[in-house]
Amino acid sequence: MRAVGHIVERRRHPDRFIHVDKTPWDEIYRDGIMAVRHYSLPPGKSIELNDQTLAIQPKRHRVPLVLVPALGIHCWTYDLMPNRSMVKYLMARGYDVYLVDWGKPSQAEHGLDLDTYVNRWLPAAIRAVCEHAEADSVNLMGYCMGGLLCLMYLGAHDTSPVKNLITIASPVNFHKSGPFGKAISLAAIPSMKAHDWFKLRLKPLDDKLFHIPAGLLAFGFKMTNPPGVVQAYMDLIRNLGDREYVTEYMTMGQWFNDMVDYPGAVVREVIEKMILANSLARGRIRIGGRNVDFTTIKQDLLAFAGTTDNIVSLRAAREVMNLVGSRDKRFEEVPGGHAGVFSGSKAPDHAWRISADWLATRSN
Repeated sequence: MRAVGHIVERRRHPDRFIHVDKTPWDEIYRDGIMAVRHYSLPPGKSIELNDQTLAIQPKRHRVPLVLVPALGIHCWTYDLMPNRSMVKYLMARGYDVYLVDWGKPSQAEHGLDLDTYVNRWLPAAIRAVCEHAEADSVNLMGYCMGGLLCLMYLGAHDTSPVKNLITIASPVNFHKSGPFGKAISLAAIPSMKAHDWFKLRLKPLDDKLFHIPAGLLAFGFKMTNPPGVVQAYMDLIRNLGDREYVTEYMTMGQWFNDMVDYPGAVVREVIEKMILANSLARGRIRIGGRNVDFTTIKQDLLAFAGTTDNIVSLRAAREVMNLVGSRDKRFEEVPGGHAGVFSGSKAPDHAWRISADWLATRSN
């Protein structure tokens, strides 16, 4: 009977089961659709984390932490369920947390390109955080494409006020990302030959042709693991009587059911520069009017990859270790797929804990 009630309720009132973006925040900066958030902890001496209680650390770290989300998803992926929120966890561990919100691009923003994100918005966001926190430097943490944006920013701005960088599931070498990477590496050979022989370029094509609507993007992500989608739904049917299970299923599902458009200009550049030319695997790429060189990145680096990630393989993410000029760099393999490594039930004990511990000695 309880299962039937949950079926009816989740149809009529899905908001009762979807718990995202619940941690208090204030907007400190805005430029168009991009904004910067500053988070604050609710009153109390502890937070709930999965089925445990985590005491709030009274000592605060001096260097603020800026979280950079991927494109194509909402920034609240850093703040999912109240008991599994990365922003709350990091604040409880003593960090002053800020988050870049890339906004919701529509067809009208199809012209947003990498230059906008790397050379305009990310530098502006970091300046805003330094001013608001009255700090000389910040730490960066980027997930997936967010990590690549951070790397490109640091490789193009060698005087940036960034002290440490963490990347999570960021594919530096697109041609080493499992079967998908093998396929595009084979396709890249004739494509690059055509580029050399006939000077064929994607740039003259209208960015609107490459703009990916949110619905299509969500479908594409689900198709990276169709058996997993079916299995998750079957598990839901078996657990419809468990309200906590239904809540977690619908909250995590909101990530992939409520994505945002991927700007056409960025998609075109990713295809041409990162997928076909695989420029990031060589640590050099040109973004706008700036040359990006990963060897100039001297910040301490911590990079993560998920052991069961079907989108970004361990090999694709590990390549960054061979490219950056950092003397202190560390690569961690942690459990989880592309979403799980970042926000799954095991993430707090792995990626989150390791990140907080690693930054603690580097943020004072």
